[in-house]
Amino acid sequence: MDRANSYLKWLFVLLVFVAANEKVAEAIEIHDIRWGFNNRPTAYHINPVTLLIENPDSEPFEGEIQFHQESFRGQQIDIALSTRTYVAPFEKKWVQYYPYFSDFNGNWIVSWDQNDLRHSQSFLAPRPVTEKSIIQLVTPGSLNSVTSGVKSFPEDLYPSVTGATDALQEIILDHLPKWEKTRREAFMDWIYSGGILHLFFDSNGDPLSFPDSYRLLNRQTSPAFYGKGVIYFHQHKLKDLSPAELRQVINTDKLYSVTPAREIENQVTGTDVAYPSKYENAFYKNTDEELLATLTEISKPQQIWYLIFLLSFIYLIIVGPVYYLITKYSEHYRTFYLVYGLSTLLFCFIFLFVGRYSTNQTSQIHSLIVADILPNHKTIISEWSSLGIVSGGNFQITHTGESHIYSTCQTYSKVNGISTSGKNGHLQVDIPPNSFRTFFHRARISKSLLDVTLVSFLANETGLEALSLDLEKEFPRSVEQVHFVFGSKIYELQMQNNQLIYSGKSRRLYPLLIENPLFDTSYIRTNRLLPFVRPTDKKQEFTLEQFFPILVRTSLNVPPDSINQNINWPDHRGKLLVIAKIPESLFPETPNIFKKEGLILYSLDIPLSEHGG
Repeated sequence: MDRANSYLKWLFVLLVFVAANEKVAEAIEIHDIRWGFNNRPTAYHINPVTLLIENPDSEPFEGEIQFHQESFRGQQIDIALSTRTYVAPFEKKWVQYYPYFSDFNGNWIVSWDQNDLRHSQSFLAPRPVTEKSIIQLVTPGSLNSVTSGVKSFPEDLYPSVTGATDALQEIILDHLPKWEKTRREAFMDWIYSGGILHLFFDSNGDPLSFPDSYRLLNRQTSPAFYGKGVIYFHQHKLKDLSPAELRQVINTDKLYSVTPAREIENQVTGTDVAYPSKYENAFYKNTDEELLATLTEISKPQQIWYLIFLLSFIYLIIVGPVYYLITKYSEHYRTFYLVYGLSTLLFCFIFLFVGRYSTNQTSQIHSLIVADILPNHKTIISEWSSLGIVSGGNFQITHTGESHIYSTCQTYSKVNGISTSGKNGHLQVDIPPNSFRTFFHRARISKSLLDVTLVSFLANETGLEALSLDLEKEFPRSVEQVHFVFGSKIYELQMQNNQLIYSGKSRRLYPLLIENPLFDTSYIRTNRLLPFVRPTDKKQEFTLEQFFPILVRTSLNVPPDSINQNINWPDHRGKLLVIAKIPESLFPETPNIFKKEGLILYSLDIPLSEHGG
């Protein structure tokens, strides 16, 4: 009987083991992963990472799949990216994330819950490069149309979220992509933000004919301009060009952009892109982390360190000499315990109160925003924010808009929270008491925030002579400064009688773009005697002088390695820059923040010739 019971027990264990392994076998599988656009992510940018997921089970899978970076010690880095996905039985599906990459590679973990089990799979990312990608868009599975020597990218994997294409420099296209509305809009937004598009004849040798949603691409005057972007129309078929001939065609004319495009040579030959020796300062090229670090010093709760150190000293005196004297001279041992208990309890309450007390008694947010005004009455928002929290808690950060990407840009430590992208994108993050959380946010909103009409314009060989612009209905309030970029200079404008008028003041672009006042702020200077003590801790000034050069550089889409003495904004268009206080509508909708402060730079292209887009 005992032997029979023993057999039954082992049979039960075996059945449980088999059932468990069947559940593991039924878990979704990841067959492929694509890093960025060129299988090498671009450092200090948000890059798309695309995973091919298969559901081998007869039951559908529906749930959240998370994606995060981890150190080689197995510790999570940055925030976890999450997307809710439905995969039908026996279906394969591409899932895309938009992480922020620094200049080092690492392990990335994909994790999900299925059949009451936690599953995960790790991937080693390739070393990021500093250069943006040059790709050819191809239809899925059309390997015969791929041009030799050029990295191809399936058009069905092109991001549908505005802001996910910052790591993309140039696109080569010889057919009409089959895209839904969101991808079409993201594609046109990319061009407007500084993308370079090369259009070639189709496989029959005919010019491409686009529908109304791409009507700008039907212009055959080369080049055509759209915002900061350029469209080139090439009278060739791709398959008729050798790699060397293609390189020559692509690199023929790059004088129409203020940001000279990198030549295609490295990517055509397949060699890795090396880090330029003139661009060694990683902190200087990492504008996102630079801005966020500065905002942190402004918004984080500031402790009263003098009081804390004084109370700590008093407590040490009590637990040291005072306790010693009590035990030495007191006739009753109960006196010691009474003094010990009361003093400990008292100082617990004192430190609790002082720890919660700060010079910033209310939760607050400090933000910087660059708002690119699109011709279709929409606006692309780039936001850097630091949220200072006194009480602490788990917060959901949301903004108005129809397309969102959130990132904390944290490359060294873990952030407790979840980031989701897309139409309902948000940031769910845990913020401890008397702490802060920085984040970067990209969005597109269906509203034009600034509108003007060009009345008069006069220029000569030295630059701008006269300019007047009529203010339309949509124009920001609380304006700080107004500037106009033209040629090699930036010009100051004044508001007069519902117009913007050139004031006669100007300065060269080059000295402004190489300025970096953030390096001169006091927050990076530590006390020489006591580097861990900051008795002169004061709230940092949120000044225009600190951020103006970087905001201008960002709005012009000028990377640091493109700045030189001869930098020149194309003379076929000007750039209107309006700096103002951030309106209430552009701050986070949630959480409820009592103190909000920040600067916004509105950027609007003004066509000045027949070339204007």
